[in-house]
Amino acid sequence: MKAKTILKTIATVAIAGAACAALAGCGSGAAGAKIAVPSDPTNEARALLLLQDQGLIKLKDGAGLEATKNDIAENPHNIEIVEMEAASLPTTLPDVDMAVINGNYAISGGIDTASALAREDTASKAADKYANVVAVRAGDENSNKIQALVKALQSATARQFIESTYDGLVVPLDVTGNTEIEDAKGGDTTIVVGASPAPHAEILAQVKDILANHGYTLEVKEFTDYIQPNVALADGSLDANYFQHIAYLEDYNAKNGTNLVSAGKIHFEPLGLYPGKVANIEDLKK
Repeated sequence: MKAKTILKTIATVAIAGAACAALAGCGSGAAGAKIAVPSDPTNEARALLLLQDQGLIKLKDGAGLEATKNDIAENPHNIEIVEMEAASLPTTLPDVDMAVINGNYAISGGIDTASALAREDTASKAADKYANVVAVRAGDENSNKIQALVKALQSATARQFIESTYDGLVVPLDVTGNTEIEDAKGGDTTIVVGASPAPHAEILAQVKDILANHGYTLEVKEFTDYIQPNVALADGSLDANYFQHIAYLEDYNAKNGTNLVSAGKIHFEPLGLYPGKVANIEDLKK
């Protein structure tokens, strides 16, 4: 029995070694760190680029904003990339070495946002490509009430709230053109908006009075996932939603045959790399 056990152990070790060799750039670390990233395609690419910027991995040339973990060309520190649904990332921090987390989920998860070890550059192309938008059904983007909603969210009141509340985790975007909100006309004065609890619903709460002063009633319905706000918008249950960036919206349309469009860009949420079991990026490189 002992001989069989020894042979089984040797075979297991050999298989594990072969698996490691098959991975691109399998590092020399004994176990390798685990870094959790969002599993949806657009946010995963951003997360991998952030890890590359920190010198933890290297992606294939040209992978860019389409990258997946299969595009990792070099992994010298033997890091295991763990793909997870974005909303669950804050709760997994005790079980991984680090995690790349969306701003809204970091806030709603009660994470100390000042603890981020790295963030996306707010001056990067990502700030434009991944701007959070007010989404509506195609054809509604220029309606009076939707334009009133967008301009209220782009107002100085909303901007000041964002800047003073989120410590750089949410960054208001500069806007150009006419920002004056016109008073409501006719009977269609209720605006039903789907939003994630934080920061989107919190920001919307700041503009209720602005819209009320122009004759509009803002109703906010909170959602805790990335799917239902678009389902509800497409089926007419909502007038608009405010929870997603433009790239995610485009990907959702492509996969679901919907025709949802952006009515206006509001803010950018840099992804952050947060510590779990390891508190320092350099510790992952040892």
